[in-house]
Amino acid sequence: MKTNGNDKSLEAYKIFPYVAWILTACFAFFVYKITTDLKSVVADLQEQTQRLQDKVDTPLKT
Repeated sequence: MKTNGNDKSLEAYKIFPYVAWILTACFAFFVYKITTDLKSVVADLQEQTQRLQDKVDTPLKT
């Protein structure tokens, strides 16, 4: 089998640890952002649900 000289593994490059840590930090920030957005949406839905429940529970005026 012929090799072309580019058979180094990613871990063999000197910059690999830095790139790996940067990607890990970016992924952690991405997960944090999604979590905070989801928390905000859940709070809005709870508020809307409470308002709708209050409307349903309000007796009709006759």
